Amino acid sequence: MNIKDLTIIILTNRNDQRFINSLKSAQIAHQVIIIDNKSENDWSKLEKEYNFKIINSDDKLTNFSTVKNQAIQTVKTDWVLFLDSDEELSNNATKEISKIIDLDLFDIVSIKRTDYFLGKPLKYGEPGNINIIRLFKTKQGKFIRNVHEVVDYSGKIGEADFTILHYSHDSIKEFLNKIFIYAKMDSKNNMTNHQENVFQMVTYPIAKFFLNYFIKLGFLDGYRGLVYALIMSLHSFFVRVFYYENV
Repeated sequence: MNIKDLTIIILTNRNDQRFINSLKSAQIAHQVIIIDNKSENDWSKLEKEYNFKIINSDDKLTNFSTVKNQAIQTVKTDWVLFLDSDEELSNNATKEISKIIDLDLFDIVSIKRTDYFLGKPLKYGEPGNINIIRLFKTKQGKFIRNVHEVVDYSGKIGEADFTILHYSHDSIKEFLNKIFIYAKMDSKNNMTNHQENVFQMVTYPIAKFFLNYFIKLGFLDGYRGLVYALIMSLHSFFVRVFYYENV
């Protein structure tokens, strides 16, 4: 089934099976737009199997929101949904999205995301209960922040009955590389002064670990919960280190 009033947009710099699965999942939409950032996919081969339009983004990405908002300007449908290149829609997404569009009760839709880390879903910690806004009427949402971008929206918000499946980080090395890159970008959002930043450099990573591992029960995810809590606390630390270096 093709949802005629829906466009799905995927930003990718990967050419692995996770992206192929994401592209396959997006085929429920009338239009699929791929923002390609040097992914080196074999697009001619993929075009024989899947429906999509490519927007090339060859520059180094310094602001994810800018790129996504530019893509929104090309959307012809009333609704748009964003997927990361390591995300898929749950099996009931076609039915539920069609219902949302047909009933027209909401302008913005919050979707539960299930994070898979090292091959298994994280049930606790911050990823254990995440709802994100990725589906909205094209004219009533835009992204803000250069990284870890969120949707700034107007209108009535509702909750979806389908799920986004996030297959992140097949290895610890991949996770560390990503948080290092994102921490550099995220440091530009830091609005503290030197004294506050040094204080946060010490306290925030510790607080982040306790939040994920103890308060949000990350320890119940076993080894994966411990690794996740540790690496996210490192992310908090590096954000402030990079900010300190650059101001």
